[in-house]
Amino acid sequence: MSDDAIQLATKLLESDEDYLDNVIGLWRIGNRKYEQCWDTEFHVFGVIESDTDHLPLKHVRANCSSEFLAKSDKELAEIIEHYKAEVVSACNKIVSSKNV
Repeated sequence: MSDDAIQLATKLLESDEDYLDNVIGLWRIGNRKYEQCWDTEFHVFGVIESDTDHLPLKHVRANCSSEFLAKSDKELAEIIEHYKAEVVSACNKIVSSKNV
């Protein structure tokens, strides 16, 4: 597994900080590795990317109104909670692949 994937997976296991950026990074790595991330350890990141493609990434947040950010952050918190178990499982698979 790539060091970038392991690094992003580790970040997601440790914190929800920069959640969307980390999820999208893993989705992109999965797509590069498998051409499509579906039915792989990266699958959940593709699902989340699709569900959140209207939410602002870190580099866009400075251009958003506080009202929009409040709504976005609320929605993101719900997404994080909903996918928590799947994300933890996928991240653990990615991190453990380092030892293979």
